[in-house]
Amino acid sequence: MKRGEKKRFLVGTGHGSCTCEGAAFEYIVNLEFELRAHQVRDRAEIVFLSNEYELGDFGMAGLHIRRGGYITPSKIFTESLFAERGIEWITRAHVMNVEKGKAHVTILSGEDREISFDMAMLLPPFAGVGLKAFSRKGEDVTDKVFAPSGFMRVDADYATKPYDAWRAGDWPRYYQSPVYPNLFAAGIAFAPPHAISEPHFGPNGTAIFAAPPRTGMPSAMIGKAVARSIVDMIGGSSRPTHTASMAEMGAACVASAGANPFTGTAASMTVFPIVPDYQRYPEYGRDVNYTFGEIGLAGHWIKILLHHLFLYKAHMWPGWWLIPE
Repeated sequence: MKRGEKKRFLVGTGHGSCTCEGAAFEYIVNLEFELRAHQVRDRAEIVFLSNEYELGDFGMAGLHIRRGGYITPSKIFTESLFAERGIEWITRAHVMNVEKGKAHVTILSGEDREISFDMAMLLPPFAGVGLKAFSRKGEDVTDKVFAPSGFMRVDADYATKPYDAWRAGDWPRYYQSPVYPNLFAAGIAFAPPHAISEPHFGPNGTAIFAAPPRTGMPSAMIGKAVARSIVDMIGGSSRPTHTASMAEMGAACVASAGANPFTGTAASMTVFPIVPDYQRYPEYGRDVNYTFGEIGLAGHWIKILLHHLFLYKAHMWPGWWLIPE
């Protein structure tokens, strides 16, 4: 590019049922930042490819934040960030296959596209590892223990329901197997009862919508609750004692948008609760007083601070338990 060549970058989701679009968002804005830092941004075409119905969905059906006295949907927040940086986007997309320099994509409307690129970074979908489960008698109980996705079934409501009938109460609280009480699944190991975002399917039945995100802070909080329950059960409790429902917890995310202590930025976001609860918050499904989004240099400093705090906690150095998830 420094010799004058133009290049196209394709970043986003590599499958119609991917989640953690935030990771691709972080990647693409850092890529754009580095291209500007190397003074070759004018020779780059950057395209964001996503299975989200609208930008800013993030597998959480989007969110609403209060900015400048107005309630702004995350769609506007995310589109404005991309527009300011000259990043193009394609939503409602499923990648059928990838070959050298080309991605073959189908759009929710049924349109097929071929997108050329010089470099691509596409997220894979979450999936279980394909474990098989057998009872003490040797019976195959895989379908009882695991969902078809390979994730473990827990104390959630897995009944098939229309989207409008899904409730926050469907989500698990203990992450305990209903078949084997001594089995727990924390973080992305548990099978969600349903998507958070509204499901959409292409003309041929291809699922093109974001799956629920469960990494980062939610996984840590779930793991903590499960560990404490196991300790109490070892101590004599007949059932789990600690809960961590994603419909009752909030989460914070700091996504880097340029790694430089003086010119970098980061998008800082909080959401409460993670799974919308329209019975408690009928207007937006969440408490807008605890749902926040902002981008700036301060966010980058927070990102650096969190980086060192997490490493400190991972080493279990003195006072590590005082550092929140």
